[in-house]
Formats: sequence, structure tokens, C-alpha cells
Amino acid sequence: MRWRPPEPLSEQEKQFVKRMGRKGKLFAFLRQHRHELLDEAFQEELEGMYRDTGAGKTPVPPGLMAMATLLQGYLGASDATMVELTVFDLRVQMVLDCLGQTEPAFSQGAFYDFRHRLIRKHMDQRLLERTVEVAHQRMSWEARQTKSLLKVAIDSKPLEGAGRVEDTINLLAMQRARW
Repeated sequence: MRWRPPEPLSEQEKQFVKRMGRKGKLFAFLRQHRHELLDEAFQEELEGMYRDTGAGKTPVPPGLMAMATLLQGYLGASDATMVELTVFDLRVQMVLDCLGQTEPAFSQGAFYDFRHRLIRKHMDQRLLERTVEVAHQRMSWEARQTKSLLKVAIDSKPLEGAGRVEDTINLLAMQRARW
């Protein structure tokens, strides 16, 4: 299942991008260039991480999950928080093409499973490399500025396989259960 969000910015998205200025450059970049970052060839690579059996739940497009993974790394959000941001954060909604949705774009379990599949198949590094590649091709920023902006997302442990981003409440509950 491919993710095919619209390429042109809506009037509302144009206003968001305009307001983002320096503080929202990565959100604006990802929204404006998501069709290049997640082109047909790269989405095919992402789909290659899955078996095609037709069994199980209706899949969430890997392209959408990949974009959410980049946002999670940038924001330093837990899986649970990332799910909620798809409902409450207009910047996240804009990038993920779910503006105005009242239900999450994906479940916490699906997101966790996707990220671990991404890591197991070494596609996490491929996603980051692809993001930097598109940024260098399309952005007018100096190479150093591009690197420093994207470094925030690239340095994220969830994207590098260092472990699951745990929800603080879940960690506290597990710790309490041990006492």
C-alpha cells in the first residue's frame, strides 16, 4: 500500500509553512518535499520490508510510517506521544497529510513494529541518507546548516536501533511493578 499525499500545498498549509520560519524548518521541508523523499522507488524499498500474504490487519502505508519516524526522532517523542501528535499537533498533521483528523493516523503497536522492522532491515539508515540527499538537492541552505538541522533527527536513538522510545508512564508502571 503506497502513501500518496497531495503534492501541492493547500492554502492552509501555505500559511503554516509561512509561519514556521526558523523554528519549523524541518516540518516545512518535510511537507514541501515529501513526494520527492518518498518517491515510488523508495516506497517500493519500504514495502519490501513486508511479506505480501494478505493476512492481518489493513496495513498503514510504510511511507506514512517512515515520515512519522523522522518526525518522532526530530521531536524526541515517545511512541504514545507520536500517536497523539497525529491528532493534536497541526505541524505533524500537515506533514502526515491528516489535517483535521480526530483519530490517530496509526496505533502505537503498529508504529513500534514498523520502526523495529525498519531497523532490522537496515532501512533506518537508508531513510536518513535519503532525507539528507533530498535536502542537499532541494534546499537553498548552506550544506552546514542543512547538516545541523537534520542532525537533530539523525541523532535520534530510535532511528539508529538503540532501542524503543518508551513512554514515561509505562516505564514508571513497570518500575512500580518490580517493587
